[in-house]
Amino acid sequence: MAAKYFKITEVVSICGVDENFILTLEREHLVAPIVENEEKLYPPEQVERVRVAHLLIDEMGVNLEGAEVALHMRDQMIAMQRQFNEVLRRLSEELKK
Repeated sequence: MAAKYFKITEVVSICGVDENFILTLEREHLVAPIVENEEKLYPPEQVERVRVAHLLIDEMGVNLEGAEVALHMRDQMIAMQRQFNEVLRRLSEELKK
């Protein structure tokens, strides 16, 4: 099944931000759209990054650099959770043997 990608206008609507906010995040390498047929498209995880950045910056008063640190830490936590889930899955398989 093909992944759902969002146009910038959809991301604006979903996240309640303006297009300039998203473009700023792109310039700072906090979000990374894919380009397909000369159109920027945002995978769901990038839309979520826009949403979290908006929450941090506009609602919690964190500056752009702070948002960058928080997003990086969030990425690391998600990666660790995936690794932990994989370890649990393997352990469960071993116990079933």
